[in-house]
Amino acid sequence: MKGFFANRSALFHASILAYLFLAGLVAAAVAGNIIMYLFATLQEHPSTDAARLSFYNMHALQFLSCTFSLLLPALITAYLCSHHPKKFLHIRSIKNVRIFILTFLMVFLLSPAIDLMAYLNSNILLPEFMAPVEKLMRETEEQLARLTESLLSEKGVIPFIVNMTVIAVMAGISEEFIFRGVILQIAWKKIKNPHVAIWIVAAIFSAIHFQFYGFIPRMFLGAFLGYLLYWSKSIWVPVFAHFLNNAIIVTASYIALYTNSPIEIMPADKKADSGEWITGIIFAVTGLILFALCAKSMKKRCSPAENVTASSCEVQNHDPDISHEQSH
Repeated sequence: MKGFFANRSALFHASILAYLFLAGLVAAAVAGNIIMYLFATLQEHPSTDAARLSFYNMHALQFLSCTFSLLLPALITAYLCSHHPKKFLHIRSIKNVRIFILTFLMVFLLSPAIDLMAYLNSNILLPEFMAPVEKLMRETEEQLARLTESLLSEKGVIPFIVNMTVIAVMAGISEEFIFRGVILQIAWKKIKNPHVAIWIVAAIFSAIHFQFYGFIPRMFLGAFLGYLLYWSKSIWVPVFAHFLNNAIIVTASYIALYTNSPIEIMPADKKADSGEWITGIIFAVTGLILFALCAKSMKKRCSPAENVTASSCEVQNHDPDISHEQSH
C-alpha cells in the first residue's frame, strides 16, 4: 500500500487527507466518549477531586483529538501518497545544533511583533451591518479563551508536565506534521512558488483555529514555521519552534498561577497610550531586525553551497514524487 496514490494529483492527495481527518474526528469522538465514561465512573468515588479529574479529562480528550484527527491522518497520507513517506514529511535529523539555537532566538525575537499584531487584530471593528457576525466571532473567541484557561488552570508539578506533554509536545508534533509536513507538501506539489504555498498554508493553519481576533498573528507564526521547514528541510525544526512557542505560554501561565496574577488569554480591551505604542513598536522593529539577521544566518548554514551533509541542512531533499510531478 505504500505509495499506492503517489502518482495521483495534489487535489486527490488533499481529498485523502480530508477524508482521513474527518474519520479521525469520528474516531476521536468515539474514544473521547469512552474516556468520559471512565472519568464519570471515577468521579462517583467520594474521595475524588472533581476539579482535578475534569482537568485530566480535558487533556485526555485533547490528546486523543491531536492523535486521531491530526497526527495519524498526516502519517497515513504520507504513507499512501508517496513512495518515500519520510522524505515526504521531511523526517530527517539535524546534527547542527546551531540551527536549533537560531530557531530558539528567532521565536523570542518574533514575539514582540506577534504581540503587537495580536493587539491590533483584537481591536479590529467590522462594519455596522456585520454586527451579528462580529458578535458571534467575539462569543466564539471568548469560549475558546475560557477553554484555554481551563487547560492551564491547575497548579502542581504533574499538571505542569501534563500541560507540557499535551499543549506543547503533542500539539507541536501533530500540527506541524499535518500542516507543514503534509498540507505544505501537497501545496508545493501544485504551486511552484514556495513562498505562495507557505503563506496559503499559514492562512489555513490560522483559519482552522477559528479565532478571528487572533488570525493575523497566528498566520504570521504559521508562515514562520513554514519558512523554517523551507530553509532547514527538516520537520523537526518547525516542531521545535512550535513546541517552544507553546511551552512559553504554558510556563508563563504556570508562573502566573503561583503569583496570583493570571495571564489573560485574550488581549485587554483597554486602549494603549502613546508611550505603550512607541515602546511596543520599538521592541517589534528591533526584534524583526535581529530576527532577519538570524534568518539570514540560518539560510546560509542550510545553503547547498556550504557543502552541508545530508545529516544537517541539505536543501535538495524534496520528495521525488513531488519533484516528478512539478517537472511535468
